[in-house]
This record gives sequence, C-alpha cells and structure tokens, in this order.
Amino acid sequence: MVDRSLAPIEVAHTRIGRTDLGPSTAVVEDDALLVVVRSTADERPIRIPLAVIDAAPVDGDDVTLIVRDGTRITLGSPSASQLAREIVERCRVLPELTRTLRAFGSRRGRRSAGDREANEQRRFFEPLITARRTAMQARDPIAAVAAFDVAALVTALDATLDAFAADRHGDDAPARRALEAELMDVSEPLHQALDAVRSAAEAACAAPDDLRPWRAWALQLRATFEAADRVWLALDEVLDTAAPRRMTEP
Repeated sequence: MVDRSLAPIEVAHTRIGRTDLGPSTAVVEDDALLVVVRSTADERPIRIPLAVIDAAPVDGDDVTLIVRDGTRITLGSPSASQLAREIVERCRVLPELTRTLRAFGSRRGRRSAGDREANEQRRFFEPLITARRTAMQARDPIAAVAAFDVAALVTALDATLDAFAADRHGDDAPARRALEAELMDVSEPLHQALDAVRSAAEAACAAPDDLRPWRAWALQLRATFEAADRVWLALDEVLDTAAPRRMTEP
C-alpha cells in the first residue's frame, strides 16, 4: 500500500509524442499524474489518470509514459527513476476487495444465529483475507501476486469444506460424504475464479514491467472475492439445513 506523497519533481523537458512543451513540474496524486507545463504566459496543467498508463520505462534521465491510446509522454529529469517508481507503485495499488461484499462481516451473511455461523464464516474467508493482508504489505508486485498462492488457497478451501461436513456428520460416513459433495458443488464458482487468478498471475509475473496484465490480475482478484461472497451465502443455506443426525432416545 502506497501511503506517502512524492514532492513535486522539476522536469527539464516535457514531450508529448514529438511535440516539445518545455520544462514542467510533475506531481503524483492518488489517481493521476499532474504535469504543469511552464510558459511565459501561463501554466497549463495536464492531468494523466494513472488508470490509462500501461508502462513507464526509464532511459537515462527520461521516463516515458505509454498511455492506453498509444500516446507517449516523455518527462526528462535527474529524478526520472524515482518518478517512474512512484507512478508504477501507485498504479499497482490493490483495489478494495471486501468493502462491497454482502456477506463478509455482515448480518446478512449470518443467517443462522449464534456463534456457529460467525465462526464458520471466519474460517471460510480467513485464507483470502490473510493473502490480501500479505499482498498489501509486499515490497514488490511479484511478491504481491505470490501472496495469493492459488494452490494453497484451493487446499485451504477444500479442507474447510471437509471440516464443515465432519463437524455435522463425523460418525456418519455416507452423510458426511454426501454433504462434502454438495458443498463442493456449491463452491464450484469459487474454484473457477481461483483458476482464473492462477492464469492471470502467470501473465502478470511474465511481464512485470507491463501494467496491463497486473491490472487484469487485480480485477480477477476482485471478481474472486465477489465469487467467494456469493458462494458463502449459498454454503450457509446448505449448512443451515445439514443438522447432524441425533441418536434416538431408547
């Protein structure tokens, strides 16, 4: 997570394509790069949304912003590397992954009253939340991607589902296996979303200087959290009705 502001950087020359606009000042904001081009008459601010920057390669004292429509904006400064690093770091800030979820941490996600559902909800989401926390503390994009180890997440998910079934039918093997199968069927959308994360992660790591595959990975990550949210609501309904069988009193 980027939590600092970069002081304005003096730029000796500013070019858009082949057009030289002269010296300017560059300021990296939360969601845009603001370039104020100086002239004898006025100052003309140019706002470049970070979301449209696909790459920011550095060549000597020049950083060239490659914009989504193909435009190239070159900023010449002794601080080019610092400027490029700050731009790329802000472009790679993880999106909010839990704020819009309906079930996670909400009463709606706790259909069956009591500690049972709250505890199971925590167990279900915990691997994803832990991976998110690790990714936000990562020092580089490859480490952030690696924090969401899909193989480990799938293993944790399957183990959690098996544990839910065992909690209800530990001594009744046929009932336990039937519930395990039902829970696996309900969780299939999350398994598919995690498979997509795996593919997106491979593409992001294969081109670490290209922001486009990293953004595709981040978007798939958000979709995966949303899939987990929907899956939990469905799982909770199944778990509500899967009460353990009780021995009949003699």
